[in-house]
Amino acid sequence: MTAPNAAKASPMFHRLLSMMKMSLLVCGVFMQVSHPGYSQPLTPEALAPLPASWAPAQLSRSYSFDIDSTNTGQRYRILIGLPHKAASATGYPVLWALDGLASFPFMEVARPRPAAPNESAQWREKIGNEPAGLIVAIGYASGEAIDVNARALDYTPPTTAKTGDAFSSQHGGAAPFLRFLTQELRPLLARHFAMNPQQHTLFGFSYGGLFALHTLSTQPQYFQRYWAASPSLWFGDHQTLRELPQRLEALNFSQHPAQVMLTVGLDEQYPASFASPAVQKRLEARTMVDSAKRFAQILAEAGQADLQVKFQGLPAHDHHDMLMHGARRVIDFAFAPDSAALLR
Repeated sequence: MTAPNAAKASPMFHRLLSMMKMSLLVCGVFMQVSHPGYSQPLTPEALAPLPASWAPAQLSRSYSFDIDSTNTGQRYRILIGLPHKAASATGYPVLWALDGLASFPFMEVARPRPAAPNESAQWREKIGNEPAGLIVAIGYASGEAIDVNARALDYTPPTTAKTGDAFSSQHGGAAPFLRFLTQELRPLLARHFAMNPQQHTLFGFSYGGLFALHTLSTQPQYFQRYWAASPSLWFGDHQTLRELPQRLEALNFSQHPAQVMLTVGLDEQYPASFASPAVQKRLEARTMVDSAKRFAQILAEAGQADLQVKFQGLPAHDHHDMLMHGARRVIDFAFAPDSAALLR
């Protein structure tokens, strides 16, 4: 991946590059090619022969490294989206993006980039006025954009109820995963980047959205902004939603102010038509729209001035649409000096 322009990089970037070049792996995007005649996707090795000059796809101003967690026992692939200019006196706002190998590419179309010499004065002014921020996207070393079992384990709280998960039997690791984020990964990156301690944003989709809301309602001291896209509140018989009123009684958001964006696609519960009776039964049982709306309503009615929340139900959007919708828009939410206006 292309390093920042050495002639224009700030001393912070020079120091960052010298410290990270030996340890960071170039981030490659490997595509799988499927064909009706094959039962399994074709890997690059199965396609023959590819030109020797071909290489994994790369993203500019980005770095990646793998890290083993002592808290979770899992191996993660971390993608770093470099800021486009030096930090302010308070440090960079930081966007922590779950399902990083899936969410980070969508963020590429929205994150600020430095102006180039051949660009117009208007573009330079626009870029110069955009707030700078750091993106930390957390994926898995498996290289899978959505690692079904790894994320099911990391993003869900323990439950004694039926999980409702038809794809994975591994759950309940939200607490050690939060420790990995805040006690392992954050201190590591703080050695290289000045972080604004009052502007950490957590972005999650589906199970990641569930993790974001579970963190908000149990340990809100670690993040100040939350974007939960299509949160899987159905998990564990809607446990996180059911426990929210009682948890709010024990939380004082004047000590930990929070801004929350909660989004869901209306087709996740109320499509124009159902693909099959089985799909209808599943969507009606999961109540994605009603649960997300109810979670936002409970937060809004908590009567805490330092807890701000906005709910968005998007017509003609299904579950995976919300990953793309949120990943593109969360940049402004995370990097704005004050995102309260975005919640009105």
